[in-house]
Amino acid sequence: MHVLWINNKASRGGGAEQYIYNTVKHLNKKGIKSSLLYDPNIEVENEFLDIFNSAFPLLCIKEQIQDINPDLLYIHQLHDYASYEEIIKSKVKKIRFYHDHKLFCLREHKYKTLSKKTCTCKTGLDCYSCLGFINKSKNGFKIASLGKLQKLQDINKRLDLFIVASAYMKEHLKLHHFEKSKIRINPLYANDNIEYKNSEKSNKSKTLLFVGQLITGKGIDILLKAMKNIDKSYSLKIIGTGAQEEFLKHYSKKLKLEERVEFIGQLEHEKLSFYYQRAYCLIVPSRIPETFNLTGVEALKAGLPVIAANVGAINEWLIHGSNGFLFESNNAQDLALKVNDLISNPSLQKIFCSNAFKSTIHNFKSQTHINNLIDIFNQKIQGV
Repeated sequence: MHVLWINNKASRGGGAEQYIYNTVKHLNKKGIKSSLLYDPNIEVENEFLDIFNSAFPLLCIKEQIQDINPDLLYIHQLHDYASYEEIIKSKVKKIRFYHDHKLFCLREHKYKTLSKKTCTCKTGLDCYSCLGFINKSKNGFKIASLGKLQKLQDINKRLDLFIVASAYMKEHLKLHHFEKSKIRINPLYANDNIEYKNSEKSNKSKTLLFVGQLITGKGIDILLKAMKNIDKSYSLKIIGTGAQEEFLKHYSKKLKLEERVEFIGQLEHEKLSFYYQRAYCLIVPSRIPETFNLTGVEALKAGLPVIAANVGAINEWLIHGSNGFLFESNNAQDLALKVNDLISNPSLQKIFCSNAFKSTIHNFKSQTHINNLIDIFNQKIQGV
């Protein structure tokens, strides 16, 4: 089998790209050939390109598909209408994995512009009332077009199959009138290198942990606000970078939290296990409806309880009162309450640690995902 992957970025800078990197390596072991078309103007990493049998800058997609002659196309982050027009003309089977809400939100992140409340609405005229069409750019602001977005949705609906990581995302595609029979759920998988350490033996410090992009949608401002009312003997480590980094550092000082909050910056994915095994819990304070949130699942695999906003697909892997707590999105008071409840009950935290690991023993395994993916590929190639 020969799979042609299409993705704008050719580096491990985001969740979609990390997924591609890991999955191609797994498919290589199964004897499946992978090629890549990418945008050379965005971000290119030689280590990323090296895992493919062949990789080419995306120039003239119609001719490139003909020359590469794959068994199927596996599309990820691609948002250019003209490219889809050429892809649709190809007789090769076409599958897309939807990692995020970029196709379903004018501002990409599915929260209200002014109130910052979570949005799960269908793309439509209401997007204008929430000012979702006004986006920041390097030169100030840019206006997003609802018509162009809906046109891109329509051409995506003409692909042969849609893969999503959660039941939440399947429902979101159905909300936008994607054909139900063409949607497949294949949950993401935790990194094989993440290990579980029994909480009795591991050195669990008084450290709360956040891992992710430092952007408004991730709700780190809510977490910082909650820290004011969380047990003062506990500190917070923030791993990641993003557009809000400087604002969040300033906000931390404004709240007089600089002695308790440490901004670590971006880390290689393989180094996260060290922090998972030493933290008291992971906090996922998102205001965007997460399409899966692999970080939370990987923390569970390491035996780390998770306290997360009840948005999107999070409640598909976080069992409230068993491997962590859910809290109301955008509610710093509720978040602080849940964290303090876990801090004040060390025996419950140990139970959560054990349950966290147990909840991933039979779920979110790489081999399960890869085998499901190969079955999906084979069925589509065979016309099933």
